[in-house]
Amino acid sequence: MTDVPRSADRYDRVQIILHWLIGFILITMIGLGLFMVELPKQSELPAGEESVRAFYFLLHKSIGITVLFLIVIRILWRLTHKAPPMPASINKWQQRAAGAMHWILYGFMLALPFSGFAQSMFSKYSTKFWGYPLPRLMEADSAMRAIYTDLHQALAYVFIGLIAIHILAAVKHYFAKTGIVERMSLR
Repeated sequence: MTDVPRSADRYDRVQIILHWLIGFILITMIGLGLFMVELPKQSELPAGEESVRAFYFLLHKSIGITVLFLIVIRILWRLTHKAPPMPASINKWQQRAAGAMHWILYGFMLALPFSGFAQSMFSKYSTKFWGYPLPRLMEADSAMRAIYTDLHQALAYVFIGLIAIHILAAVKHYFAKTGIVERMSLR
């Protein structure tokens, strides 16, 4: 059993807070994304009924842009603040795999909001950030919107799988008492 890690063996407070905050937001965004795409469009409803679909799409976009800012801060912080050393009990191949997985997760955390933003820019609807319209950077183009919609959706499903692997690895290390989980704990 591993002792409680020293502070030198832990991520700093900023990285820990950003990890859990971004993780919570991303899980929420996945749930919101899966929920909102199943809502009926206005054209699919009987006369007189109003769709709430647009509200959830605008909420998803605003949260997505917000979390993108947090992700950029996290990546910049991570590039300027070293990660704590891995416990000696972790094999070198596992250390390399964990490092690769973290950078892959960062890549997806950037690719998803950018693909969603491009999808939104090619839409005929204006993009709003917490109610404030953003400048239109591209002309509405349904073919390009469809490409970015498919890309955003495919990235989201792969990202769900990567998150599942990340969580399963954390659970494995928690029960194996390797000391890995304690490096990012909120305590």
